[in-house]
Amino acid sequence: MATLRRRGNSWQATIKRKGHPLQIKTFASKASAAAWARRVEMSMDNGSWIDTRGTRLTLIDGIIDNLIHSFERFGLEVAAPKMSSLNQLKKYFEGWSIHDLTVEDILDFAAHRRRTVGPSTLQKQMTYLQQAIRVSRVKVEEDVTGIAIKELVDRKIIMGSVHRDRRLKPGEYNRIKEAAGNHKWIMLAVDIAIESGMRQGEIHALRHTDIDLNKNLITLWRKDKKSIGGKKKAVIPLFKGVREVLLRGQDYFGKADTLFRVKNCGSISDKFAKLCKDAGIEDLTFHDLRHEAISRMFEVKKMTLEQVKVVSGHSSLDQLSRYVNLRAEDLVDF
Repeated sequence: MATLRRRGNSWQATIKRKGHPLQIKTFASKASAAAWARRVEMSMDNGSWIDTRGTRLTLIDGIIDNLIHSFERFGLEVAAPKMSSLNQLKKYFEGWSIHDLTVEDILDFAAHRRRTVGPSTLQKQMTYLQQAIRVSRVKVEEDVTGIAIKELVDRKIIMGSVHRDRRLKPGEYNRIKEAAGNHKWIMLAVDIAIESGMRQGEIHALRHTDIDLNKNLITLWRKDKKSIGGKKKAVIPLFKGVREVLLRGQDYFGKADTLFRVKNCGSISDKFAKLCKDAGIEDLTFHDLRHEAISRMFEVKKMTLEQVKVVSGHSSLDQLSRYVNLRAEDLVDF
């Protein structure tokens, strides 16, 4: 009989069966732990059980490593946001065999991630998991990932990105800053986003060598489907506000290669989501700060569409228009 024990916010299932190696696995819910234990014990009883723990390519974290290698072998760099999502998948499913994965396991993961990310971000992560399993070429009895994704789509828990016009409301910035407390690094990321309009992945990847304080320029590598490797070099102005943030954060940034010490790009949005929750702010994401920044370029800096396009990195004015969220109260004097 399997033993189920609570371990913090997780549940651990332990199976001790004569003639079989000890089986221990941790789950996000008691129901998932119990379902796994029943399945393993049943397969041990009927003789169909196979110990897959030592087979690296059947472990989900190994499968994800294989997906990353499938890009790197051709010199293609995995974008920081995608790499962050893949690392989160690896951490959550570490040590899990693809043959033990169930629909309930994936739904548990989706529920766990949905607490801090939006529907479109979660959909991307689900797609990455499905892609990793497909690239691995491991044959499974049932496409549990596909089934879980369909269920999540049907319930509208995940969906494609939708146009947002959310911007900072009066007082929200100060409430976020107060919630951050001594976690100054996240406010540095917030301020860079508001002052520059840079994407989360671009901010996380910033290096000292990318910033030319003499010429007031920042060099970035931005996603571009038409370029070899999927990226192209871009140079944007180092605005006065960004320069001030960089100078203010010198003690934190130090002399390390990259400015931000957090390993995963997703740590920025996760921390921001927690700050908003602590501050009682609803429906505000880190990406919304990009909307705020671009709108301010029109409202405050009085920049033209073409000028903003250079800074934002949009390939067309039509794409840029989605980020222009001018408020009616700002236009009353026209």
